[in-house]
Amino acid sequence: MASINDTITGWRPQVVYPKYGIASGEYSRYYYSLKDNNLNNDPISSLNGFWDGYVVINGNYIPDFYWKPSYSTVVQASPRINRVKFGNGYEQRIPDGMNTDLITLNLEFANRKESEAVAILHFLDQMNGQISFIYNVPTIYNKNSFNTRFVCPSWETTYNFYQNYSIKATFEEVIA
Repeated sequence: MASINDTITGWRPQVVYPKYGIASGEYSRYYYSLKDNNLNNDPISSLNGFWDGYVVINGNYIPDFYWKPSYSTVVQASPRINRVKFGNGYEQRIPDGMNTDLITLNLEFANRKESEAVAILHFLDQMNGQISFIYNVPTIYNKNSFNTRFVCPSWETTYNFYQNYSIKATFEEVIA
């Protein structure tokens, strides 16, 4: 497997980047090629449909996890509540603070080619379990018109066979 740190040193004109290729841009941002591209010398900072890795919200560049998981996505909801038990089985429940309904996603990216696996792992490694990023959750869990932010505290990779990798990742919703 290619190293997740094997990145292109910087975007250059007249270079064709393969799908899932990694290029560094301004301010040490990394971009991921959506398809074999750059035939038109499209700079990575334009985010013109050839590159992804960031979305711009209110003038801020926010990391964007754009890869689509396999169909085995598990969504876990565990609202935080305080419970007070009284006699005769009576119980009172109230929310425990603000943002008590954050979700956790258990995602699997099964049977991916090495180039895609390297790009996914590079992104997760760059976020280092601490930097929040945008991920578009399944529609039924979309809580507002903005993209939802997550951190990925853990992930694991399985080498199935030549050019075939599977990645399992846990995304925890956070408030930015």
